[in-house]
Amino acid sequence: MCDGGPSIHYFKVRKRDLAFKKRCRAGAGRRLLVRGAILALLAGPGGFRSVHSQTSDRDAKFRLAQGLEQAGEYDRAAGLYEGLLRGDPANFVLLDAVQRMWMQLKRYDQVVELLHSRLARTPSDPNLHAMLGSVFYRAGREKDAAAEWDSAIATGPANPGTYRLVAAVLVENRLLDRAAEVYRRGRRGTGDGDLFTLELAQLLASTMNYSGATAEYLRWLSKNPAQLSFVQSRLSQMTGREEARTAATEVIREALGDRGDLPLLELLAWLAMEGKKFEEAFEVYRKIDALAGAHGNELYQFAARAAAEKAYGVAARAYQEAIGAPLPASLIPYARYGYAGAVGELQAEADTFASPVRGTPATEAVPLYGGAVRLFQKIIEDYPHTEFSAKSWYQIGLIQSEKFGDREGAVISLRHVIEEAGALPSLRNDATLMMGKVHIARGDTAKAAGYFRTVVAASDVLPDAHDEAVFRLGEIDYFAGRFDSAMQKLGGIAVNLKADYANDALRLGAFLQENAGTVPEALREFSAAEFLARQGKNTEAVPLLLAVIRSYPQAPLVDDALMAVGALQASAGLFREAVASYERLLAEFRESSIELDRAEFNLAEVYQYGTHEPARAQATYERLLADHPKSILAGRARQRIRQLRGESL
Repeated sequence: MCDGGPSIHYFKVRKRDLAFKKRCRAGAGRRLLVRGAILALLAGPGGFRSVHSQTSDRDAKFRLAQGLEQAGEYDRAAGLYEGLLRGDPANFVLLDAVQRMWMQLKRYDQVVELLHSRLARTPSDPNLHAMLGSVFYRAGREKDAAAEWDSAIATGPANPGTYRLVAAVLVENRLLDRAAEVYRRGRRGTGDGDLFTLELAQLLASTMNYSGATAEYLRWLSKNPAQLSFVQSRLSQMTGREEARTAATEVIREALGDRGDLPLLELLAWLAMEGKKFEEAFEVYRKIDALAGAHGNELYQFAARAAAEKAYGVAARAYQEAIGAPLPASLIPYARYGYAGAVGELQAEADTFASPVRGTPATEAVPLYGGAVRLFQKIIEDYPHTEFSAKSWYQIGLIQSEKFGDREGAVISLRHVIEEAGALPSLRNDATLMMGKVHIARGDTAKAAGYFRTVVAASDVLPDAHDEAVFRLGEIDYFAGRFDSAMQKLGGIAVNLKADYANDALRLGAFLQENAGTVPEALREFSAAEFLARQGKNTEAVPLLLAVIRSYPQAPLVDDALMAVGALQASAGLFREAVASYERLLAEFRESSIELDRAEFNLAEVYQYGTHEPARAQATYERLLADHPKSILAGRARQRIRQLRGESL
């Protein structure tokens, strides 16, 4: 303090105010003036202390009222708000608070009286008319409510804000259709037919008037053609429903007529893609490509999206048309690789549809997948030492290993990928991983481990590829009977459940934890049988698994052995034997096995594709749904049931 004077006590905050300290140092005369001013302020009945106290008291009461309102104590909150409003009758916030509390307490007559008193002073206030209409409506006086809302509009019939105010009150009262009509009335009243487009569209969508909502969005798009993505995002909020997509499609087709309107065509194509109607989308993209002069680029983009949606048939045809457009030279290799991939997937679908329970013999697989292989080979010839040739070698290696059983050919193809200068690091690591898996199938775990270690040590390896390589090393330890080492490796994997190897890694880890400490000998023989099966030596693996079942009938892995036997028998075409194995598992381990849902699904597949007994297959799928409704196989079982019934999938 400057002089220790008592007046400074009332302004403690100024002790920290540098400007005040400077004034204190300015001299005694200045200090006397300041003290005199302070004393004069405090002396009168309306002095600072009194004003500050009154303001603080009102603020405290307002906060208390808000707290009571939030706690649901509307009666007490109303009393506080009423007292505050009497002290400040022009305060609209307090007016709104009082009427809000009275509405909660259903004191409608009091609210009406309050609002009428205000309207007597400001009869042209649209807010008061709108609020009064809401009170009347909630009191059940709908005619009076409608009259007040009309009065609100009459205060500013050419003002868009008036209509928005009334519509908002109607929405608050869940009168959505009437709110939409107010917006239409606003268009007439203001003479602007393009007003309230987005508001109307949202209201109409909420009332499931999908045609009307789409028409409003098209109105917006016609005025704002650059906002196609915005319109798509708004439409997507309702087009999750089939009826909404159908209605929107009809409105867009009607608006299009015979015109070549690119934004409308793009909306139409997008809706077809949303509904998985890829053939319809293809027809629209043909028009878009021609109208935009895209030289096949729109068809190419569509083909890539269709392939990502697994619509390989239409994707393959779109790629072909795009290539023949012709596409710009820079895009041709992308389209050719996409086309080859789509053809390969179509051939894989045909293979699976023929018999998902039996491996395709090489004599059948070579002509089945030969078309895709030839397409990839032609890409290698036309684009040597590029990213496309490397990717094509990789695809050929996969087909050779997984479909032809040609492990020597697969090794040669994958080596091309690893040595190819144009290969991306991620592809090179994938090829190295695949090379390790091929060597496991050849029975050479030493070479396989070398490839997997190369991936683990790579500085540019992606996390999933790194973890899969660690899993494969753990698998090699498992095949060799080094169970502790296998579990240690598996425990260090951060499994990404979207990765292909993830389920195998989780299954093996749980299997080892269950069996390694209890029946190591049975586990050792089981792992040896699995290693034989991985090499395609099914005739050696099955007897070994059956021996495990006989020798260790109490071992936890017996149901796994039966499951493996059934799968190997089905793969070899021994369908009756596979049925017996699965039925034994289901009968003897019904109370203990965690594989029951998979056993039932596999058994149903054998009936469907192996022994060709559709009635038994359907009954088994249905039993799976009844016994295991939450199984991850339930969705596929329902699809198979629809397929057996002849229904569209």
